[in-house]
Amino acid sequence: MSDETVGSLLAVIANSLNDGLRILMFADKRAWGSDEFEQLRLLEETLDEAKKDFQELPALVNGRFYYENDRISESLEDLRILCTRFELHAQTFKDWVRQGGGPIDPNWAHETTALRHDLHRAQCRAARRIHTAQQVDSATGSARCLGALQVYRIQQRPNVGVEEERSVCAQTGRFERFGEHDVAFVCDFCDGFLVWEDLRAVPTTRLQQHQPQSTQNANSNTNTNTNEPTSATNTTSTPLAQNTGGNDDGSGATASTNWQARGITMTTGEAKTIVFAPVAIANHLPPELGDFRCRVLCPHCDEYYYEEQGEDDMERIRYVQDARGFDGVKALQEHLEWSHASIVPTSSCGIM
Repeated sequence: MSDETVGSLLAVIANSLNDGLRILMFADKRAWGSDEFEQLRLLEETLDEAKKDFQELPALVNGRFYYENDRISESLEDLRILCTRFELHAQTFKDWVRQGGGPIDPNWAHETTALRHDLHRAQCRAARRIHTAQQVDSATGSARCLGALQVYRIQQRPNVGVEEERSVCAQTGRFERFGEHDVAFVCDFCDGFLVWEDLRAVPTTRLQQHQPQSTQNANSNTNTNTNEPTSATNTTSTPLAQNTGGNDDGSGATASTNWQARGITMTTGEAKTIVFAPVAIANHLPPELGDFRCRVLCPHCDEYYYEEQGEDDMERIRYVQDARGFDGVKALQEHLEWSHASIVPTSSCGIM
């Protein structure tokens, strides 16, 4: 239909979810077991997450007007398919109550979970398409994926903690095994893959995780009468902040400068240094046409440029970093180790 929009199709999906919820909420619960209550919970969480996405994603594309009234064909097709799937899912509960209730099929819960995930991805992709169209009209647009921009902006805030980084990464995509030995992050916005090779599990903290500023202040207040540092973290973070001009709390410039994490190889069980996942996620680009792997920008080379001979300023400026970035996480790590060795945090006796 010509009057379909992202907003109107999401309203149809919301109505189907509400239909299923009403049936379960008013059903006779006296004979219910864990499966029935789990199904009710999943439907409630699916509707809550859909509402949350509908409220938060428009802010990424300059407002609700653009999001609700979007008519990009790919987004409408995704949502039409989901409308049919949610209507069939709601019909399942209508048929169930007409037949007198009884035990619920546990497979319905798996279907609800799959629909929830697919709806979240569909809303993220719709926002990404709007963002991409807006960048075409903007000369100053960022090459980063819209999902990457969310993590990148968090890392630029003062006093950001690792929990905050991990939380926004979880809203951007998910980790899954990739083959027998590798781990991949799959972005919900661009469907691109970031792959860490030969890795047992993704580390949740950096190799040298700095404390938030508030925690450091509390430590310093309780040790005002001593001349010794309060922790080994404080001992090594001070020169790092002097070198980078950032805070020593792992925020701002330091959140990307402190890029190392310690992982375990899948093949041999040995320790290895990798790029901390939020750093790679914050700097990934949408995959190129026909590819599924994301290229990655270096967070330190964004503003680096040099000048060549030319008639005006714009002709003389050449940026160090290619706009296409690096061919994956491994190539980014090699670049960081070779080109930015002076800002790599080093271990100290206090930590060892």
